[in-house]
Amino acid sequence: MRESSDTLLVNYLSTIGGDLPWIEPLPELASKLPPFLKQRYRISRADLFGRKYLLAIEEPREGDPSPTEYARDARTIKERLTADVILVLSNIPAYVRNRLVHQKVPFIVPGTQMFLPMLMIDLREQFPKSKTKSQDVLSAVSQLVILYHLSRESLSETPLGQIASRLRYSPMAISKAQDELQNADLCEVHRSGRTLSLHFDLKGKDLWQKALPLLSTPVKRTLWFRWGKQNVPAVTAGMTALSKYSMLEDDPLPTYAMRDKDFVAALQKGEVYGCGGREDAEARMETWKYDPSILARSGIADPLSLYLSLRHSADERVQKEIEKLIRQTLP
Repeated sequence: MRESSDTLLVNYLSTIGGDLPWIEPLPELASKLPPFLKQRYRISRADLFGRKYLLAIEEPREGDPSPTEYARDARTIKERLTADVILVLSNIPAYVRNRLVHQKVPFIVPGTQMFLPMLMIDLREQFPKSKTKSQDVLSAVSQLVILYHLSRESLSETPLGQIASRLRYSPMAISKAQDELQNADLCEVHRSGRTLSLHFDLKGKDLWQKALPLLSTPVKRTLWFRWGKQNVPAVTAGMTALSKYSMLEDDPLPTYAMRDKDFVAALQKGEVYGCGGREDAEARMETWKYDPSILARSGIADPLSLYLSLRHSADERVQKEIEKLIRQTLP
C-alpha cells in the first residue's frame, strides 16, 4: 500500500476514533508468513479503541480476490502470528465486504467501512441522502427537541441558546433543528430583538400524533458486551426498560443504551468490552443517535424513545404495553 493509502488509513481512523492512531510497521513479522502472504500484505501494529492489534495491509495486486481468499489469508496470518489480525483492504466491491462481514473477518476499507467483530464495531458505508429522503424523518437533534418538549419540560418561548445548553448541542445544531421543525410545520419561530425561540401551537398528544410519522427509532446499532467498570453512564433500555414500566418480564440478558459516540469512547477506555456473541456477553447495548440520559427517568429510557425503539416488535404483548405507555405519558 502506497504512502497515500497509509494516509487514508490514518485519516479514516482519526475521524472514527477522534484521536491520531498509533501505527508501527513490523516488517520483521513477515518472516513468519508463507511467501505468498509476504507478497500480499505488510504487517503493522496499531492501537485501536484502547487495544493493540496487528494490521495486515494489502499491497496492490492484480485480479479481484474472493471473500473466501481474504478469510483464508486472515486465518493463516492469525495462526502464524498468534494475534488478532485486521485486514486493511483497498476499494473492494460491496459484495466482498458483505461476505467478509457474514464470515466475521475483521477488516478496514479506509473511508468506506470498518468491521471489527472482536469489538462489535460495524461502521457501514454512508451514502448521501436525497432532499426528499431527508424530509421523511427528523434528524436526531430535531427529534430530541420534540421528545424533550413532550416528556421533560415545555420548550415554547425558550431561547435557542438555552435549548442548546439543555440538550448539550451546539447553537448551530439547534438552529438547524429549528429550521427543520419549522419546515415540518411542527413549530413556529418567534423573534424578540436578536433572540429566537420556538413556539408550539399543538400540545401533548396532538403534537405527538403530528410528529410521529417523522420520528424514527433512536437505536443506531445493537451490540453484545461485557462490563469493564460498573459506573458507565448507561441507561436501561429495550425490554429491560419496558419491564420497569409494565408487568412484562425482562430478557435473560439486560439491555442498556448509550449515545453511539459515548459507547465507542467507553470501548477505548476499557470501560466496556465487545463480545462476539450472546454466550460471552453480560448485557446488550443499544447505541443511540442522541444521548438517552437527557430524557431518562431515574436511569430508565424515557417512554417516548422506548416506544420508538420497540414499535416494530412482532410481539403483541410488547405492542400492547408500549401503546399503554403512550396513553399514560400523553393523556
